[in-house]
Amino acid sequence: MLRYCKNCGLLLPHDADRCPQCGAPAPLAVRPAAQPGPAAPLYGTPDDREAEPTAEAMSQSATTGTMILFAIPVVGFILALVWSFGGTHNEARKRLARAQVVRTLVVAAATALLVLVAALVFSAVVHSQLAYYYATPYYR
Repeated sequence: MLRYCKNCGLLLPHDADRCPQCGAPAPLAVRPAAQPGPAAPLYGTPDDREAEPTAEAMSQSATTGTMILFAIPVVGFILALVWSFGGTHNEARKRLARAQVVRTLVVAAATALLVLVAALVFSAVVHSQLAYYYATPYYR
């Protein structure tokens, strides 16, 4: 909230108790009253909201072993699918498997897009060479 000196009209710093120009006491800062708004809805019972399950972190060796299993081309993806959709009771492994599935799908989509663009470019080059060959009278 901006405060002005009542004596000289100078804009006062927020932490000033006196006006730096004329020395008059600064007016008290008036804060607007808080407007009560609608309360946010609370879903579930209080016991449900307070008792959020916390997943234990995997050890470094378990994480490394899981990532090595995910590196096997087809078996790793199948294992990631099984673990991400309930094949394990370890919540940390389930989250890691879900991240691996998402990563694999993103890489597969990017690779498919790259192959599609490369195929279109190759077909355009071949088509332009054939059109040039058939349109030029020197090759007939």
